[in-house]
Amino acid sequence: MKLRFLFFTLPFVAFCSLGRAQTKTDVPTGRKAFGNLGVSANIATTGFGFSAATPLHRSVSLRAGFQTAPFGYGYTYDDFDRFDVGGTTVQIPDLDLKAKLKMSSGHLLVDWVPFRRGWSSFFLSAGFFVGSGKMLTVDGRFDMQALADAGIPPQLVTDIPIEIGDATIRPDASGGVNAYLKVHSFKPYVGLGFGRAIPTRRVGFRFELGALFHGSPKIESPNYYSTSEDDELEGFNKLLRDFKVYPQLSFQVTVRLFKDKTWMGWCK
Repeated sequence: MKLRFLFFTLPFVAFCSLGRAQTKTDVPTGRKAFGNLGVSANIATTGFGFSAATPLHRSVSLRAGFQTAPFGYGYTYDDFDRFDVGGTTVQIPDLDLKAKLKMSSGHLLVDWVPFRRGWSSFFLSAGFFVGSGKMLTVDGRFDMQALADAGIPPQLVTDIPIEIGDATIRPDASGGVNAYLKVHSFKPYVGLGFGRAIPTRRVGFRFELGALFHGSPKIESPNYYSTSEDDELEGFNKLLRDFKVYPQLSFQVTVRLFKDKTWMGWCK
């Protein structure tokens, strides 16, 4: 709770204390509080996005934006044990599944340039991302005719176990399969990189490496059945249980819109 409070209040503390306290004599050209505005488009491990940034101080800037990850992929689930039907074991047909990333989120970050009185390209960043708690969804549906041909009657479809991560789920009565990976909606963030949020020229470039702290992922489903014990997990399933931090690697193209224009003069 304390960590969440810290990351939530950091941008507003910077907004109030640094933005109001600075004077024209201590700020290099192009670094007046709210004196200019930069926008950027980026591609990252969290998807595609855009952001806007404005200086609060010669070495501190405020950045806000939005990210979305419209990625999906299909795969075939065939890790079925043989299924018992009235004392006879039969092979369950393969199941086609579609996984989609659901990582749309807004972010509010404070960038700090610790060297050369704010004119270095190196920066540190802290803040938070907030958005959907469903990081990944998995959907699919059994071919009921294929099940019948394999000797599995419709009334037994809800007994078919499907293991996703550390969870075992079962289809609904129509053969539908649905599950999602649940994480925290509020994700504190820290990062570092090179480049300016507001370039000295009209256009600039920026690289950033950071981490989102989204907590321990959990598989949830309308047809949830059971959870595997830790000592039963291996490989990818074990990694999924321990995947508490999501890496952020991004490349940004930045554009300066204004230069020392007090377009938000009410903040002074």
